Amino acid sequence: MSVRNGLPFIRQTVPSVLGQTFRDFEFVIVDNASTDGTRDYLRELAAREDRVRVLWNDRDLGHSGGLNRGLAECRAEWIARMDADDIALPHRLDRQWAFIQEHPEVTVTSCFAYYINQGGVRKGKTFHDLTTVEKFREYRARNAAIGLLHPGVFMRRDVVRAAGGYREAFGAANDIDLWARISEQGHVILVQPEYLIEYRVHPGAIGSRKLLEARLKFEWARACLLARRAGQPEPSWETFLQSWRSAPLGLRLNRQRKFVAKACYRRAGERYLSGGMIQSAGWFALAALLQPGYALGRVRGQLLKRGAAEKPPTAAARPSQAILDGD
Repeated sequence: MSVRNGLPFIRQTVPSVLGQTFRDFEFVIVDNASTDGTRDYLRELAAREDRVRVLWNDRDLGHSGGLNRGLAECRAEWIARMDADDIALPHRLDRQWAFIQEHPEVTVTSCFAYYINQGGVRKGKTFHDLTTVEKFREYRARNAAIGLLHPGVFMRRDVVRAAGGYREAFGAANDIDLWARISEQGHVILVQPEYLIEYRVHPGAIGSRKLLEARLKFEWARACLLARRAGQPEPSWETFLQSWRSAPLGLRLNRQRKFVAKACYRRAGERYLSGGMIQSAGWFALAALLQPGYALGRVRGQLLKRGAAEKPPTAAARPSQAILDGD
């Protein structure tokens, strides 16, 4: 886990990891030059918990830099990712360890998650269709980018290191870029269809400008993916932006329509999490007007999930099959 200024949620995150039913692990935490009291909390934690090893950065290395330092220090064969504001359900590591025993061809996996608000109240669920090897091969055949629940990832250390780890230039798409490069080395990536994480959404935490930058970084990662698989050099960020901005007007307008629709849908979710139902409905209406297939498909997936019967799996249970819908 890499963290910068993780209070107050890190006080809930860390106990959720240390309280796992699977006990044989080392918890490597990288403090990325926190200034809010996180360092004091981590010093106290490391002094009383021998499974915790804290690495101190004198300056902020960025998200990728912090993660890469942690990866370099991890000593176990398998690495579980975690973010400082999410919650690991008690059986997470047990279930993920069981999953990779049952699927030895898998080198990177993630899971499903419950969306929670700032108060920790569950408000929705994630869903993903990448749950079979056949589906993985389909993703590869159509050169589709693989997006996983990043704080739910369970990955083999040697595979991630051989791929070169995270690349800071890709910003919020650093994980999508990494999964693409790993899959190109012949490794299988799957999503375990179990709810093992509570994923916290902060209302208003990401502004429209950051959303646009994140979307562009995603598109750049996808452009690099296509170039590599065509045997061509990756386009630089500057080359990609020039190509993106010089596209025909109609294509640019269509891209903008889709971006605004996704931004509206995100705002709808944020308002829903914070209890602003009327505002949520308004943002959702805009999203559905601009891109009905995307907005209605996402809601349909949430409704199907909410209607599905749930039974918390035990450590010995096999992964439950769930109703899935694509992202």
